[in-house]
Amino acid sequence: MLLQLGLTLLAGAIATLHSSVAGWSALLGGIACAIPNAYFVWRAFRFRGARYAGKVAEALYRGEAWKFILTALMFATIFSQGWPLNYPALFAGFVMVQLGHLFSAKIANL
Repeated sequence: MLLQLGLTLLAGAIATLHSSVAGWSALLGGIACAIPNAYFVWRAFRFRGARYAGKVAEALYRGEAWKFILTALMFATIFSQGWPLNYPALFAGFVMVQLGHLFSAKIANL
């Protein structure tokens, strides 16, 4: 989660070099990815152990479903506010934070 927060801030900082609208857009895109992922982690990893195998599987499915719904709601909120947006920066921030999963898996295996 800290990596995703860091990537969100990094995406915003890099995009700010282009313009403040691009920086704000990249920050919003990163937030639209990081908050649903944080909810998924909280929801999916509440249970541990073989005794809770059924609850673990159910929590994973529900967490992923809610993550999808929250992501859609966040983008709907961003688009409905009427803020000036740089769409490539918005989606670049989202993708950058989403790809943080790959980097965190690589870092964990070092």
